[in-house]
Amino acid sequence: MVQHHTLVTFTAAATLGVFFLVLANRLKVSAIVVLLIGGILAGPDFLGLVNPEDLGGGLNVIISLAVGIILFEGGLTLDIKGYRQVSREIWGVLTTGVLVTWLSTTVFIKLVFGFAWDFCLFSASLIIVTGPTVIGPLLQRIRVKKNLHSILHWEGVLIDPIGVFVALLCYEYMASTGDSSQLILGDFLLRFAVGLSLGVVFGQLIYLILQRNWVEKEYFNITVLVCAITNFALADTIVAESGLLSVTVAGLMVGYRKPPGLASIVTYKVELKDFLIGLLFVLLAAKLELSKFTDYGVNLIWVLLAVMFIARPLNIFLSIRKSIITFREKLFLSWIAPRGIVAASMASIFALRLSEKGYEHAGFLETFVYSVIAGTVIFQGFTAKWVGHLLGVLVPKPTGWIIVGAHRLGRALAHFIADQGYSVVLLDTNAREVRQAVREGLSALCEDAMSIDPDQHSELYGTGHFLAITSNEDLNRLVCQRWHSMVRDATLYRWEKDGREKEVAKRLSVGENIWKEGRLEHWMAPDEDQIPLQRIQVEPEQSYPADNVLLAFSDNEIQPGPFWESTSPASLLILKETNTIQTSKLPIRREFVIFSERRDLESLYARMLELAAKTVPGIDKRKLLGNLLEREEEFTSLLGHGISMPHTYSAVIEEPILMVARPKRPIPCIHTGTKIELVFMLISPEDEPTEHLTNISQIARLISKETGRNALMAAENQAELFKAVIQG
Repeated sequence: MVQHHTLVTFTAAATLGVFFLVLANRLKVSAIVVLLIGGILAGPDFLGLVNPEDLGGGLNVIISLAVGIILFEGGLTLDIKGYRQVSREIWGVLTTGVLVTWLSTTVFIKLVFGFAWDFCLFSASLIIVTGPTVIGPLLQRIRVKKNLHSILHWEGVLIDPIGVFVALLCYEYMASTGDSSQLILGDFLLRFAVGLSLGVVFGQLIYLILQRNWVEKEYFNITVLVCAITNFALADTIVAESGLLSVTVAGLMVGYRKPPGLASIVTYKVELKDFLIGLLFVLLAAKLELSKFTDYGVNLIWVLLAVMFIARPLNIFLSIRKSIITFREKLFLSWIAPRGIVAASMASIFALRLSEKGYEHAGFLETFVYSVIAGTVIFQGFTAKWVGHLLGVLVPKPTGWIIVGAHRLGRALAHFIADQGYSVVLLDTNAREVRQAVREGLSALCEDAMSIDPDQHSELYGTGHFLAITSNEDLNRLVCQRWHSMVRDATLYRWEKDGREKEVAKRLSVGENIWKEGRLEHWMAPDEDQIPLQRIQVEPEQSYPADNVLLAFSDNEIQPGPFWESTSPASLLILKETNTIQTSKLPIRREFVIFSERRDLESLYARMLELAAKTVPGIDKRKLLGNLLEREEEFTSLLGHGISMPHTYSAVIEEPILMVARPKRPIPCIHTGTKIELVFMLISPEDEPTEHLTNISQIARLISKETGRNALMAAENQAELFKAVIQG
């Protein structure tokens, strides 16, 4: 019967936790509010669906492990660069502000309740944190000025580990036992040393597992999870109460060193953390004894009001006193400081452990912290928009731009947008292009648009427009789909050559397909050529080269071309016609053009098929290689002039793939011994024979021209060879 009650309580808490998270997301309100109210209603004082007492000693284990995993995940996702790049205001909040909140709250608790100083310090340390889980949703609901958004965002992201570390140190000191201060200090230092050293050891172990691929990638997530749990259990076994510090240190180490595969692990841990937050908060809320809130009575309300209306304003006005932040903006920052799941979890687990050690006022921790959570999340959260409007710190719909692609074209568009007074950020995984953008005075991040978390980069705040212009059309569609679900009310644009979308892709695509007729891929490839751009001013009735318009600025709005409708004058960014660039219709990309050391056709073909497999991982390289070599033995692929064109079909690709290889030493033809100096390899979908023949015909025309052949053979590097192919 006991086992049945335990199962019912755990299952109900897990189910309700997930349900409340989904409900909060649907209602667009803070998850903490829904979890807190729902957990209390589900508890033994009301519906009786969740009775934490049924878990017995297992409750402590569940809370301890859940908090450990949450803290470990927090360490993994912490952006250490944030500590290095934060502005003076944020540094002030993270240093002076932390001390002001901690010490002033300590004084309030001491004056009102008269507890021992060490207990007051410990209680106050639990509300240092604000937390991204409550700040993030709040900032999404209200659009504040960028400087205020940046301060609140980075405070929420960076203050968690600071607050947790301070709370852990206070707890380790309180949990130490002994008859003298010397023994207490020694016990505290032992806990700290064990937690820190084991955290470093396990952090290094996890890093090596990921860095050296000691386990298969499909087992990365569960291996790291087991390492974190083992770290926690081992530290707590060696020295009680050292596990939380240890897993926090381990997570920080792994997150800082960023081993391969970390992105997928973080995604898994974030999902696991959300589940644990739901489970944990329902259990903790159900466990709350509401009578304790009335027992502490008016005194608790006085402390809560002091925290909200004295400690927080003191924090802001002292920590950023020398800032250019205006008085009204400081008032708004003083109003916003909601506490979240980390504070609640730490309070509950420490209350349990101190109760087991016989501390008389251990229950005060939960009562105090949950009062602060309820007061700040509910009161401040629901009044934030009204206060922001009253103080004049809200902004209208965001107008900033994100451009995926920091190549020549992306940078040119970014300059035009920035010159109109709008913020613009470039995203690219090519570090060279990003560095060039930064040298040109643009804001650019070397990040993958498919994995970057916009909440971790304050530069991306205020984004209202998203433009994907990589040379990979499939990638442009995918990033638009991802950002459509992440950025509220954003206008999405993408480039797709000739607008050639498969019917399925059309149905799944999001974002407006722009510049359909423009063959712009040449300007997306690294090169030194300057793009022939021109800025012109036109009147509404004035004629202009519509097909060449990239961007138009009119009526305080930027619109991608080629057409714009306005009754006002406009500034246009135009791609001028030129005869020096003739873009090719061949399915070629720069990364598919190589110079190779291979000395025989079989190894050269194998190398080229490896390039194709990077784009379409499902390609059967061995089968295609066999087909190509079999054809080569029957009929030579040599076209003449030292140029070969092997070609075949594949059932797993949707678009043709053309690769070009220039062996550094000519390779003899199998049949004639003629030297092969250049290889065009074409792979087409099995159901596209017409397009396959069309591409073969285009390659043949390119090779038949003496000027084209000379340019191909004269190319000395990848960029020159790619340019020669696309210029035809």
